[in-house]
Amino acid sequence: MKTLVVYDISDDNLRLKVAETCKNHGLSRIQRSAFIGEIPSGRRKELVVALERLLRRRGPRDRVHVFVLCSSCYSMTRVIGSSVREERGEVVFV
Repeated sequence: MKTLVVYDISDDNLRLKVAETCKNHGLSRIQRSAFIGEIPSGRRKELVVALERLLRRRGPRDRVHVFVLCSSCYSMTRVIGSSVREERGEVVFV
């Protein structure tokens, strides 16, 4: 199943750590604050624990959403607008 992580974090350092954690757990950036990937449930549980640990120091409005998408639901996904690819750790719009 696909794992989608979307976050809104005000602190630059914490936001960077969340992004690195997502990458280190096998997810790919699809927007500045969104990552997706196909990872096993055990790896997803590790990701959630790591994110929970990081978010202990969060601001009052900081949050991370972790969505699990079955292949049927993911197949209905539509991207509207520019496609995005990651290049050397940066988001590049094409």
